[in-house]
Amino acid sequence: MSKGITSEKGRVETLGGKVIMRVGTHVDTLETVDEVFKVQRRLSFTYGAVFFAVTLAIPAGSVWIESWYATTIWGGFTPNYLFVSLLYFVFLWGMAWTYSVQADKLDDKINDMADAAEAKLMRGGDAS
Repeated sequence: MSKGITSEKGRVETLGGKVIMRVGTHVDTLETVDEVFKVQRRLSFTYGAVFFAVTLAIPAGSVWIESWYATTIWGGFTPNYLFVSLLYFVFLWGMAWTYSVQADKLDDKINDMADAAEAKLMRGGDAS
């Protein structure tokens, strides 16, 4: 192991011929960081796309589907009013909760990847 550059966020070193970033006991390689970013982008894009699709479907339904805004289903509520006044918030809460669970799983996966990469580097192998 060679000495590397130390910054506020950690230390850049070479280990086993690979450039690594060490923050405390956590080790990142370019490959593990790239893999994590891919998974994070996929998770964020998926939830963002669902959010925008559902949110944009509300006014779209009001423009193109008459039963969405003109049919009374209970106590004067139309499907549009019921969804916007109650179900939309349940949808948002559910989406936030599932995103949080997925993000926690991703965080655990990142820690497992870092541990595996460090163990592999310590054995002299390729961390990717």
